[in-house]
Amino acid sequence: MKAKSLFLTLSIIAACASFAAAQVIIDVKPGAQQQTANSAGEQDDNDIVREVFSPITDQLNLTAGQKFRIANIAMATMLQADPLFQQLDLLDEQLSEAAFTGRLDESQIRQLSEKQAALLSQILSMKARAKMSFYRVLTVEQRAVVANQFRLRSAEGSLGSISN
Repeated sequence: MKAKSLFLTLSIIAACASFAAAQVIIDVKPGAQQQTANSAGEQDDNDIVREVFSPITDQLNLTAGQKFRIANIAMATMLQADPLFQQLDLLDEQLSEAAFTGRLDESQIRQLSEKQAALLSQILSMKARAKMSFYRVLTVEQRAVVANQFRLRSAEGSLGSISN
């Protein structure tokens, strides 16, 4: 469910971003409107990028254009994934309802679980495609930083499983 929390966090950020941009446009004088809207958009892009590339965001030194493209990829992915998360929630409710009313049988559990697995598979595929798109936005040097971070995480994971 880590993926779900990431998507939900990013969707909340995206929703707040659209509301904040609308409020800025309404409250700002006509001459300053463009500049304030741009700075609000940049801040939202920064928040999304920080969430995507944490803990190495600062090391990447992304340009404003890269941040904008990455934020757009993330928001588009979130918008596509939202209906799938809603379907997952509905299936979870169906499982809970059937379990708490005593109407749950093994075939129903299997059927609902298979539907959930298919939705999770779609969501994970979307996440992988988004990561691939993020990677394409990066320069060769930035890609090396990302690759190094994954090697470090992989090594830490291997050491953790050896000691356990």
